[in-house]
Amino acid sequence: MCFIEENTQIKPFKQMVKNWKASYLSQVDDNGGNEYLVKDFWEEIEESILPYVEGASFARWAFQQVKDLETLIKEIESNGLSIEMIITEPR
Repeated sequence: MCFIEENTQIKPFKQMVKNWKASYLSQVDDNGGNEYLVKDFWEEIEESILPYVEGASFARWAFQQVKDLETLIKEIESNGLSIEMIITEPR
């Protein structure tokens, strides 16, 4: 399989992870107690996508998305930022 074909096959899975990440981010309570969102996000990726996608690079990318969600949640909780403020910031 060539790199271009692999990229095309992985693209829908990456979009799915991005959509889930946005959904979990929209559920953040700025009062705290959001650790379960990070855990649930990783479990969803682990159960619904990773069994169907081969390659360590995708797993690393997906794990980075989980870590990014965790960071964003901490920013919201500690700084009182709104989701809209974070989404509009360039990353």
